[in-house]
Parts: sequence; C-alpha cells; structure tokens
Amino acid sequence: YWLGTDHLGRDIFSRLVYGSRIAFGTALPSVAIALTTGIFFGLIAGYVGGKVDNVIVVIMDTLQAFPSIMLSLAILALLGPSLVNVIIVIGITWMPNYARVIRAQTLSIREKAYVEAERSLGATDKGILLSHILPNVIAPALLLAAMDLPWVITFESGLSFMGMGVRPPTPSWGVILSEGFNHIFESQWPILWSGITLALTTLGFTLFGEALRDVLDPRLSGTRGL
Repeated sequence: YWLGTDHLGRDIFSRLVYGSRIAFGTALPSVAIALTTGIFFGLIAGYVGGKVDNVIVVIMDTLQAFPSIMLSLAILALLGPSLVNVIIVIGITWMPNYARVIRAQTLSIREKAYVEAERSLGATDKGILLSHILPNVIAPALLLAAMDLPWVITFESGLSFMGMGVRPPTPSWGVILSEGFNHIFESQWPILWSGITLALTTLGFTLFGEALRDVLDPRLSGTRGL
C-alpha cells in the first residue's frame, strides 16, 4: 500500500488511479459538449444576427445569471446524481462561455473584406461559415477548452464531494475526499493524497493551457505573470 489505506482498509493508490478515469472521463466529454454546442450557437448568433442573435444572447445571459454550482445542483436535483448527468450538466453550464467567445469572433470576421468578397461572388452562407469563419474562430475556443479542463475536474470533484455527482462506492476524487472527511479521525491519508492529486492535476492542466496559449497566440507568450 504505497499511499496507505482508508478507514475500510482499501488501497488509496489504486482508488486514486481509478478515480483519474472518472476525472478525465468527465472533464473531456463535458468540455467537448460545451465546446461544440458553444461553437454552434456562437456561429449562428454572430453570423445571422437580428432576432436570432437576440434570442441566443438572452438564453446565454439567463444561464450565466445563476452561479454555476447552484445551476448544476438544481439540474442534478431534477435529473438525479449520476456520471452521465454530471457530464451533461457541466456541458450546459460551461456552454455560454464558448458561445460568447465564438459570437464575438464571428461578429468581427463576418465584416472582413475577404468574407464580403466571397459573398459577392455568390458563396453560400454555409460555405462562408465552414471555409472562412470557423477556421478563424476555432483557435480561441480550443484555448479556452484547454484552460477549462482543470476547473471542470475540480468542479466535478466538488459535486461528488457534496453527493450530487458520482456516488459511492465509485472512487472518484470527490468521493474519496468526502469519505475522508467523514472518517478524518480514523485515517487522514485519503484527504491528504486525494487533495494533492487534485492540486497537481489542476496545476498540470493549467500549465498545459498556458503552453498551448503561447503556441496559438505568440503575442501573449511574454505576458505570463504580469
């Protein structure tokens, strides 16, 4: 037992390794849902404009009017706590961030001269969106997704800690933390090692996001720490 055992004598190291599957298996599809739906609604709102834009903006503003944790807890209270529901809820909660970024980029790019030239030559809206706008807005969205991964992992752990995410005995990091607090006087190792694992994972993905930012936007490479 490299990292000791919990109050039931279960190996903490093996539970943390299995918990990493839950963490990454939740974060990646959640961010993918938020990214794809955010790109879709952001492109439509920014390119079509008018009433369609107003409706989408109102929906996104409504979702962002509630704190993320409160909105997630409310939806999970209706759907019930499960891994699939957590993925869906996090995807919905994070979606407005991507929609806003994509919409702002689309509003700027659709007025560019080369887009107007394509439109005057008879290019379809679908062709303009897929050939000229989407390739130019995908980089900021991917950067935002990379920066969101550590926060999504922490968010899922928080939901599981409160009993609204993955349920025991499935060893997610949030569940391990919760069980550790409930039996803190019997064994302190679960809290210590799960907390360290969560902190190191968050730090690692944050550094990865910053490195990706430097690659996608070299202009920001010298601003770190300022």
